[in-house]
Amino acid sequence: MPLLKFICEDCKHVFEELTTADKKPLCPKCASGHIVRHYQGKCYFGGCSGKGGGGCSGGSCSSCKGCGG
Repeated sequence: MPLLKFICEDCKHVFEELTTADKKPLCPKCASGHIVRHYQGKCYFGGCSGKGGGGCSGGSCSSCKGCGG
């Protein structure tokens, strides 16, 4: 079971929850169900190989097909 990061759309509280990817927890601060996953990530030049199969160009992330950055 992964530790996922969420943001409450009502109170903007950011929290982590040990849950499955298909379940949305309630906000621990305001008990709202209006929760969205918070994704973070970095594209390291020369080592990015994501969906596009490209890899980082070593220049601008706008041209990177690997991470969609």
